[in-house]
Amino acid sequence: MFQRIRKIFHTRHPRSQRRARAPLTGAAQERRQRVHLTLATALLAAFLWGILGIDFAFEPPLDVEVGMPSPREIIAHQTKTFESEFETNNARDQAAANPELVQYSNDETIIPEQRNALQLFFDTVTSIRENDSLSRVDKTNELEGLMADLLPNASSELAAEIVQLDEDTWNEVQARSLSLYNEAVQARNYQLREDDVRWIRDTFLPLANLGTSEDQRALIVEFSGGYVRANRFFDAETTRQRQLEARNAVEPVQTTIQNGQTIVRKGDIITEKTKEQLDIFNLTERETNWRGLGGTGLLCILVAFAFGSYIGFAQRSVWLNTRALITILSLFALNVFADRLLFEISATPEWWYIFPLAATILILMPLFNLSLALVTAALLSVLIVFVSDGEFELGVALLLSSMAGVFIVKRGDRSITFLLAGLAVGLVVIITRLTFWLITPGDLLFEDFQIIVIAGLINGLLSALLSLGLYNVVGNLGGITTPLQLMELSHPSQPLLRKLMLEAPGSYYHSIAVGNLAERAAEAINADALLLRVAAYYHDIGKTIRPYFFTDNQSERENVHNDLDPRTSAEIIVEHVREGANMARAAKLPKQIIDFIITHHGTTTISHFYQLALQQEDSVDINDFRYPGPKPQTREQAILMLADSVEATVRSKSQSGKLISSRHTETNGNGSARNGGQTLEELVRSIIDERVRSGQLDESPITLHDIAQIRQAFVNSLQGIYHPRTDYAPQIVRQV
Repeated sequence: MFQRIRKIFHTRHPRSQRRARAPLTGAAQERRQRVHLTLATALLAAFLWGILGIDFAFEPPLDVEVGMPSPREIIAHQTKTFESEFETNNARDQAAANPELVQYSNDETIIPEQRNALQLFFDTVTSIRENDSLSRVDKTNELEGLMADLLPNASSELAAEIVQLDEDTWNEVQARSLSLYNEAVQARNYQLREDDVRWIRDTFLPLANLGTSEDQRALIVEFSGGYVRANRFFDAETTRQRQLEARNAVEPVQTTIQNGQTIVRKGDIITEKTKEQLDIFNLTERETNWRGLGGTGLLCILVAFAFGSYIGFAQRSVWLNTRALITILSLFALNVFADRLLFEISATPEWWYIFPLAATILILMPLFNLSLALVTAALLSVLIVFVSDGEFELGVALLLSSMAGVFIVKRGDRSITFLLAGLAVGLVVIITRLTFWLITPGDLLFEDFQIIVIAGLINGLLSALLSLGLYNVVGNLGGITTPLQLMELSHPSQPLLRKLMLEAPGSYYHSIAVGNLAERAAEAINADALLLRVAAYYHDIGKTIRPYFFTDNQSERENVHNDLDPRTSAEIIVEHVREGANMARAAKLPKQIIDFIITHHGTTTISHFYQLALQQEDSVDINDFRYPGPKPQTREQAILMLADSVEATVRSKSQSGKLISSRHTETNGNGSARNGGQTLEELVRSIIDERVRSGQLDESPITLHDIAQIRQAFVNSLQGIYHPRTDYAPQIVRQV
């Protein structure tokens, strides 16, 4: 039978095939992952540059109109001297507006002609007055007809009044009218423009001191004013020529804008002068801004380098996991892209505050750790301030709200924590906005307050819903198992766990014991206890393929290895790691769990069969008796290796009677008991020390301090199971 087993095993799993599929060594994998980290960081910088630098590479024209407020503050990026068309036109307009340039032409004949016309009018009126053949009514009618064409205020009442005057009064009115006419034209130096005529009629004549009755005064003013005519006329052609000469005589005005000078502040009204300056710097035309493009590229390189360096130095478990690294950097880039898009489509800056930066941070915290979440929030806030043209308040609000959410969501093992974190995010956004309003001059209108509250609440709601909805998705993309998934995987009804319990019950209960032991150790060094417990449940599922080849499941059965050669036995034992990994992949278990399966033995030697081989053969290759590895890469994987070894060894020693209480130890002088037994403390220490000496923990970030705490946690846990028990005396039954 055992010969058939040997044949089947070697047919299914030739050693050459197993070795060909062996993973890279820890050092080789680390070198490869560092290359991946470098390339990913470079790609992140390039992506960020593409998103943030596009405005400079294809800088759109600044959409401004004269008379409208500027959408942002604009500062000159270089010193430039130019011929200002606006200032030059201003200076030329002022030169052309000189009133001395206005040219008039004089008609010297008009004033004498008007005086003669006035005298002729009086002569005609006199002849009508002296015509005895006409009745008073006829005289009035004729005078009214005469004056209608000559005087502006002619009327029948005025004509009747003239007819009624006696001769002396009439003569006095004539003389005074001619005299007043002469005085009026002389007041303007005999050069009358239309405005001079209006001034004479409206001001000079009514205020003239005549020394007559009011009725006579009215007649005198009417007669003299009615014949005042302009004799000085505007010479448009000559004036235009003189103004043109004055404009051409003005030299172009040179204007200098200094580097760093503010051209226009945000909200200031765009003037013709401002528009010209913007045009000079090509800010209203599409062009490539090489300076801005270079500065943006440098900023993107600095941020990407800072993020990549932080991951490389402080997040070893991240950069060793290519999927996790790509997922984190993709989230980082996606946030910048989304913020850039929101900035473009928002009608007002107030709506920038709905950007759910906290959603990403709430996902990173439980999937990875607090440090990574906070560093990501800080660097993204820097870029958000840049995207929003220096809105420092926006960056502070989003950073503080993300921090508030992180400290509430913690492990992310309950859905309610995401909702509470979202509420905290919204409240912190609102409080931060109000804080900046209190320290900034200006009034807060009720409409502004409404927008602040609405934006904050939308931010919190989006952060909660997005983080809760994408939590498992991001975890799967990054090869990270979420606490909710782990709790589901830990249920005994899971197919693989049920298979392990039914087909390899000894291995199942060993896995449960290892899980409890590892969980206590993880809590002692602040590692992921839930992940460790679940990984421990699955780490030996490969034993279900041939359960009775493992002592856990042999019970009272004969040890099948007694009839196999050491090499075959070793190959069967080693094979449970590969079989377990294949079963886990087929069941679509998370990669994190699979990594625990393939690293829980590292590259340790199956010493029992190796020693048997040395007794049977002259030359033995120790590598034929090693697990393929790799060694543990994380603290959690290191804990599982130690917990697995400690639990199995302590149980074996206890069952063989070689585990003794420290209270009953009689040493032989070298720390070992005289009967060959060991205390629990000694046994745990020796197992862990052997793993350290053999280099099994060299590729994990575990420290000596961690190892000391793990050892003590193991001892404390195992003492509750393997404590010395009281040997009760047999019960004596007395017969009466």
